[in-house]
Amino acid sequence: MKNSILKRSAFLNKTTLFLALFVMAYNYSFAQKKQHDKLLDNKTYIVDLTLQGGKKTPKPIPDELNFKTDKFKSKAMADESEFAAGAYTATIDTTEAVKVISFDAESKNPNDEILHWVGTVTGENIEGKATLIKKGKTKKEYAFTGTLKTKKKK
Repeated sequence: MKNSILKRSAFLNKTTLFLALFVMAYNYSFAQKKQHDKLLDNKTYIVDLTLQGGKKTPKPIPDELNFKTDKFKSKAMADESEFAAGAYTATIDTTEAVKVISFDAESKNPNDEILHWVGTVTGENIEGKATLIKKGKTKKEYAFTGTLKTKKKK
């Protein structure tokens, strides 16, 4: 009898400890606020988007790339193929004398296509590539270059 009471007590102690640790871990995960990107946030770049891989070089598509509230959006691709704003990540290379920011973004459209963007920002200049993917296969690749959009003076 005494032995079963001790076993039950040990079980309750372990269960209580487990629940306490679970609640603490749960609360800790919500307490960790995601770091908001400040490297590219609220910046817009005017770029030329050029389809790659053809026999003739096609006419570049004028575009605006927007970074806002941890979302990336291509105005031309949103208008042309309904690509929604998607999440992006940005990192800075501190080993170079000139600040170089690398970014990676992904947006999707209603046709289950994915547009994967990778690029770099150096000063006010931006360059990179965008890859259109459908069902895991690359359908198109674009290159882009451009500069930071400046506000017009009144």
